[in-house]
Amino acid sequence: MIKVLYVGGKEVSIPELKGKNVHLDYVQNGMIALSAVQTSDFDAVIIEDELPLMTPNRLIKELTQTGVGMPVIGLIRSDERRKGLLDDYEAGLFSYFEPGLGDGDQLIDTLRSAKQFHDFKKESPRTTIRHFTGVGFSKIVGVSEQMIKIYHLMCQIKSKDVTTVLYGESGTGKNLMARTLHNISLRRDQPNIAVNCPAIPSELLESELFGHEKGSFTGAVERKDGKFLAANSGTIFLDEIGDMSPSLQAKVLRVLESGEIERVGGAETIRVDVRIISATNQDLEKRIENGEFRQDLYHRINVFPITVPPLRDRKSDILPTAMAILKGLKKKHKILVDCFSHDALEVLNSYDWPGNVRELENTLERVVLIHDKPIIQKDDIKYILDENSQSLKQTASYVSEPAKKESDSVPSTPIAESNNTITAGGSDINTSSIQTLKELECEAIEAALERNNWNMTTASQQLGISRMTLYRKLDQHGLRKSN
Repeated sequence: MIKVLYVGGKEVSIPELKGKNVHLDYVQNGMIALSAVQTSDFDAVIIEDELPLMTPNRLIKELTQTGVGMPVIGLIRSDERRKGLLDDYEAGLFSYFEPGLGDGDQLIDTLRSAKQFHDFKKESPRTTIRHFTGVGFSKIVGVSEQMIKIYHLMCQIKSKDVTTVLYGESGTGKNLMARTLHNISLRRDQPNIAVNCPAIPSELLESELFGHEKGSFTGAVERKDGKFLAANSGTIFLDEIGDMSPSLQAKVLRVLESGEIERVGGAETIRVDVRIISATNQDLEKRIENGEFRQDLYHRINVFPITVPPLRDRKSDILPTAMAILKGLKKKHKILVDCFSHDALEVLNSYDWPGNVRELENTLERVVLIHDKPIIQKDDIKYILDENSQSLKQTASYVSEPAKKESDSVPSTPIAESNNTITAGGSDINTSSIQTLKELECEAIEAALERNNWNMTTASQQLGISRMTLYRKLDQHGLRKSN
């Protein structure tokens, strides 16, 4: 049974809940509602468009910010009310429902999520809760059952200095999870340093992590402290640790085992006190089998694993996440945008989002920049998604088809490359045509990067290659942006 307080209406006003396992209590205005939630235990509050004595927005703020922490679901019956949705989300609105446009199951699912979220909040200390609630890029937005479980896991280790690895597809928000783990830990007042391992060439990553001595390599004009020293007494986040070279894996293992580092080119042993949080979108056990990841390091970092599910497996998170993104975009670009139409939300919910939250953010930003109007419609979103799909197909034809022709023309014997020739099976082959293919590849990569505002993850997904491969090809083609 889900206990719900219904503010400002009668039972007949929500026919979608008739015959469902929901108990409704009714009050006429916000003042009575505030008193009711203090004396009775409700799982959620449903509020009407118009309320006497207190506006819906004011009631949302009172219910979510005065210690009650009650999930509030708004009934949207008018265009005027719809225009205030972003303000309501900023006030703490949990979700909304449009009678007549959705079925009862949709509303029931929302109420179940609200109950799970409220139960979690009641069980967890308020000092911890503030890191999990609210809407915006700086806080976790998810309210699905899967995310509630993750919050519980986080609470279990908030006061424990434990090594943690975050598993999940690219774009699921692992870096946000890592920041949250630091913010609720005993090290919250100490440095929190993040390192994107694939973004730094492997030959420079060691210096970046551990520092270097003056003259240890060309360009080392002075001593430099690395990220581990910068994170001393705090937390270091190693993003995409699965892409790290075996030699660096050994050095990270040493830090975990002994708390010791050495600068590149130095002999001094330096002790550091850091908590290591890592993340990967790869199957580390498979990489161990392939000899690409150290088993001993795996066991060291895998003390407390947390898996972040993809967005397609937690559909109830799409709406609050999309509203959070929309709110941020409105402020960022100073544009006129209020909310999504019901049909637009159906498009968002039906799409699988292979790029997860990052793809959702990218898509919505393009939507609001191209279609600057108050309500985002179904066709606005479909236009961008169709365009992304077409771009992906074109990119695949640029990259995959030439590669196929090249493989057909060259025997499958081992190949060794020199300046202008390729030796295959003992014969020299002219590479002029291959050079042309490289130029095509360069153009395709550059086009994908420009399309995605140099978002490496999205570009690599569209190109059908790993992010590490993309960085390597940027170096090959001289496409890296200078800082």
